[in-house]
Amino acid sequence: MPRLTTFVLGSIALVLGLVACSPPTTETPPVDTAIQTDVPAPTDEAADVVIPDGVIGTAELTSASGDDTVSGTVVVTAGGGGFDVALEDFHSDVPGGVQLFLSPWSETTTCLADMYNFSFGNLSTDADQRGLSLGDSDSSRGDPSYYLTAVITASAPSTTDPDGCVLTPRAVGTITWDVPDTRPGLLAVDTGARFGAGGATATADGSPISYRAVAGDTLNDIADRFGITLDDLGFLNPLTSRQLQAGDDLNLRVALRGGASVPPPWD
Repeated sequence: MPRLTTFVLGSIALVLGLVACSPPTTETPPVDTAIQTDVPAPTDEAADVVIPDGVIGTAELTSASGDDTVSGTVVVTAGGGGFDVALEDFHSDVPGGVQLFLSPWSETTTCLADMYNFSFGNLSTDADQRGLSLGDSDSSRGDPSYYLTAVITASAPSTTDPDGCVLTPRAVGTITWDVPDTRPGLLAVDTGARFGAGGATATADGSPISYRAVAGDTLNDIADRFGITLDDLGFLNPLTSRQLQAGDDLNLRVALRGGASVPPPWD
């Protein structure tokens, strides 16, 4: 049975009610029961750093197969309150057209283009592509650098992919970002379980790195427990797009934003 491809535009659905359900059969993270009380004040959105206009990311495409030749440079630009993408010096021998995706995982991930990607749709071959919109700044909470890889696939899905992928990567390129820290000082500190945020916290080096939700939780209460704003929680979890459920893990560390905190779907 073919897998379904899901595209996410990098914005968290801030649904305040939590749906009770059975937690997924994943290994429970280590839990630190110690409670820290020295909590910073919630981040002031006015203090957030705005990425300046100009080129902020590039990726050199390399063909993933000896059968097809794809080359070019993916260029991400900030400007006008949003982010645009262009393909420069682009060439493709893939028959029938190609698609461009940005993925939150590394080049070596199996089925890299099958889930949690931003799709730019079908592209013309053998021609530069400009004005491909990554959306306004709000769609990625002002910072799209959680996307790690640019991926080119064929417009017509392969039916003979050796890894069982719906979309076979034909070319890939790691994105090199040049962006400032857009949320300086963003640090989650666990002030203890309370009504609406009664789940367990996984820690590393004495600081929380993720939170596992339980039935009855709300995103407002979870953010309050960790001394951050609701918008900060969305920034830390850009791949979350559905209603929160019991057993879901929410990332709490800036360095683990995006694919670093969410395992690839079929790896």
